[in-house]
Amino acid sequence: MKKVLVGAGKTLFHISSNGKHVAGNCSGLRGNCTGLRGDCSGLSGNCSGLRGNCAGLSGDCSGLSGECTDLSGNCTGLRGNCTGLSGDCSGLRGNCAGLSGDCTGLSGNCSGLRGDCSGLNGDCSSLSGNCAGLRGNCTGLRGDCTGLRGNIDAAQLTDADRRAGV
Repeated sequence: MKKVLVGAGKTLFHISSNGKHVAGNCSGLRGNCTGLRGDCSGLSGNCSGLRGNCAGLSGDCSGLSGECTDLSGNCTGLRGNCTGLSGDCSGLRGNCAGLSGDCTGLSGNCSGLRGDCSGLNGDCSSLSGNCAGLRGNCTGLRGDCTGLRGNIDAAQLTDADRRAGV
């Protein structure tokens, strides 16, 4: 593992020599993460100081928390529980099928997201935009969804959605 030093000589995270794995606590990191690549399953902590395109990151993001407002890019490679994340997710796009957990802390326009959102739950009142790219069993979501628009094709609805009268 190659150590990456940030601040007063404190090692905050490691990048493997092949550049495919990133691990450690990112709470003290600040700046543009656009060039960061690899499996971030080993990352933990508050990512509020990070900004830029996160399309190069993949893996389980369950250990991350904080504001994701300044992050953008294709999040298709990310999976795991996003309960700790909050802020405006308008810059994120791609297939969110790998994400699960309570999305109550997220806000903004989710038009760029697509895929099966069955793993998400919580109050979606702060989300807006065209949700036509999302499909799956949305019975875990609650709240005022008047900010969301778009057509959900009948073929995309699961049996549970039909039973719930969605």
